[in-house]
Amino acid sequence: MDRGEITAETDARQQMWSKFVRSVNEIVDSGKLREREIDYKLYLGDQFSEAREAVLGDQEDWIAKLENGGLRPRQGHPITWRSIQDLKTWFSKSPSDASEALKALWKPGDFSVAERIRAFNSKLPKHPEIRGKEGTRIRLISALLMGLDAKKYPPFATRTLMKAYRQTGYGQPDRNSDEAALYEHALEFLNQFLKESKAQGARLHDRLDVQSIVWHWRELPDDLPQLGLPFPECTNGAMTENDCDGWKEFVKHAKNLISTGEFEKKEIVPKLEIGYKLAKARAAVLCDDDNWADLIKNGFHKENTLVHNKTREKVRDWIEDSPDDAVEALKAIWTKDDLPINHRIGAFCNLFPDKAVSGIGTRTTVAAALLVGLDAMQHTAFSIEKFMKAYEQTGYDPPDPNADESALYTHALGFLDRLIEKARAHELNLRHRHDAFVVVWHLVDKLPKIDSCAINSLQVLANGLLLPTDFLKKIETLLEDKRQVIFQGPPGTGKTYVAQALAECLARAEDRVTLVQFHPSYAYEDFVRGFRPKSTEKGQAVFKLQDGPLLQAAQEARMEPDAKHFLIIDEINRGNIAKVFGELYFLLEYRDKQISLQYQREPGETFSLPENLYIIGTMNTADRSIALVDLALRRRFYFIEFHPDDEPVKSVLRKWLGEGSELKWVADVVEEANRQLEEYKHAAIGPSYFMKDDLDGKMVERIWDHSVLPYIEELLFGDDAKIQQLQLKALRQKVESNSSRDEDDEQNDGAATDNSKVVNDETDQPSGVSGEQSDPS
Repeated sequence: MDRGEITAETDARQQMWSKFVRSVNEIVDSGKLREREIDYKLYLGDQFSEAREAVLGDQEDWIAKLENGGLRPRQGHPITWRSIQDLKTWFSKSPSDASEALKALWKPGDFSVAERIRAFNSKLPKHPEIRGKEGTRIRLISALLMGLDAKKYPPFATRTLMKAYRQTGYGQPDRNSDEAALYEHALEFLNQFLKESKAQGARLHDRLDVQSIVWHWRELPDDLPQLGLPFPECTNGAMTENDCDGWKEFVKHAKNLISTGEFEKKEIVPKLEIGYKLAKARAAVLCDDDNWADLIKNGFHKENTLVHNKTREKVRDWIEDSPDDAVEALKAIWTKDDLPINHRIGAFCNLFPDKAVSGIGTRTTVAAALLVGLDAMQHTAFSIEKFMKAYEQTGYDPPDPNADESALYTHALGFLDRLIEKARAHELNLRHRHDAFVVVWHLVDKLPKIDSCAINSLQVLANGLLLPTDFLKKIETLLEDKRQVIFQGPPGTGKTYVAQALAECLARAEDRVTLVQFHPSYAYEDFVRGFRPKSTEKGQAVFKLQDGPLLQAAQEARMEPDAKHFLIIDEINRGNIAKVFGELYFLLEYRDKQISLQYQREPGETFSLPENLYIIGTMNTADRSIALVDLALRRRFYFIEFHPDDEPVKSVLRKWLGEGSELKWVADVVEEANRQLEEYKHAAIGPSYFMKDDLDGKMVERIWDHSVLPYIEELLFGDDAKIQQLQLKALRQKVESNSSRDEDDEQNDGAATDNSKVVNDETDQPSGVSGEQSDPS
């Protein structure tokens, strides 16, 4: 197929999508969709949700709530009349069995929809209708799933969906699929249809909207096969028909990892030995053995790589400083009572002070390490960074952003159970959670790196950025208040990197973040809207009115009113801001107002900034050639300082290098250089210069001589003596000299203390002794 044929096919497909989207939006705007379908399904979802609470709470009236609520038959009900009667018969004859089956489907916690369906199916009676055709069973099950979330789990009808697959060109499910696989395939179809439709301008928001449109297919154009809806691509680049969630790729790498032969000896056994040491410590704690503290410290020795070295030291210090409090906390998590894991962790964390170890993720790591002493094969260690990467790489849902230590850990155990299940389905036997955890521990860093948009927790993002969680939460609060912030500071302080990572985290999707960079020639026509040159098919130059990144981002934000969208303006002060923004200065302050743009597509057209569009600017304070930001803009933005001499940026490089690193001197050198550049505060040296994965001494020299030093020489032009002091060799000698002097001072202080004690002991009246003189012998 030549280029002309490809273009013609693309144009034809685009025309079909335009026709389809117009029809969809007409149905949505008419209100028919909400009136006939959506409102009733949301009502059913609420009814099933009330019944779910009754079932899980073992309330006596759970059957009545189901029969009088979600199972009340009427025209348009997603469950057939006969299936409803069959369910009612089952409830009356075997209420206990029915309750257990519903609990399996509706159980609280992070379980995949496939796990729920298969658990429910295993408890169904052998009824000719309920245990009959897959279409009958899955229709019933999908309706009950609405009790979890009707927008997330809409009803299923086999014939309707099969027709939709055919008419959009979407692949059919495998003919041997069970109900769980059929429903997962349908959810993937709804996801892909939603994504493609929204990209074409359809006013659809969730799976329930798409499912309702599919149910009204007869009102749409008949020639939809030309839409050509593709299978979705997996996050890891793999693409399959029935399992596009990354698990196959993950398990394939796990097989390779385990097949090395030395994996058991080098990886599994050493971590089990840590569990055995902590099991001894547990026995000592529970029987009040005097040796318990030493056994705990032995379990948290440097060979325990499952806990960061700094955290290990903090735990050991806590035990030494507060042994009585520590033993009570340890008894709470190690009690012999038959307590669930979440209760053990909750009880421990209530007694484990924040001043000992802070941060939800780090505290969960400590609690998990202790639980290894309870059962090393089932209660594994924990690393929030590694588990978040594993969730991303497999498509497993991340934990709730507000999850506490208990929720983080139980969510991770659920993931390990799912990994074991997936591995067995692909002929890999992971014997227990410990095997699965060690696979995660060693595998995730070898697979593609996690994207910031996959992280939905500021706690996790903060750990990855080496910044305090409170700092990111403060920025989030400022964004919610004014919708616009500017990160300002010297170069190399991570302003743009943090802006992108934070925006992707808050937006929950990379495609909801737009990045532009201002420069002196950037104009209103580039940023907002203007006439741009374009060549016609005949080679003639014409000017066409085109929207800039601001209007494009605003349009995308309007299409997803419930989602956050971000516009990042890098180097915002390098452009003529007043000229670039134009009349938008007004809208930055008054989001609810409409204004007329300089360039209108039609007379009377107005524009407003949507509330869900946030703006993050970055501003380099070192470049004095840049004009000052005017007060009108300053009043419309919050400003956040990123400075190498102030926290939280000051400690980033030291954290990144790590305690005990041979390159720790680099952080000392940067701090010393910035101290000498104090009068040039806005030109300080940022940590980003040296945050390289393969950093070594030679690379530090190259970076300093060819990146940092030229910058300093331009800043201090003519001051040769000062420039010599800021040579890398001179700075390193200075910090090493200061370090040696500090060590000498500490030794002298210790010697002075010892000498005073000796003198005191040699007096006739030693300290703490009265009356008789001490015996000289």
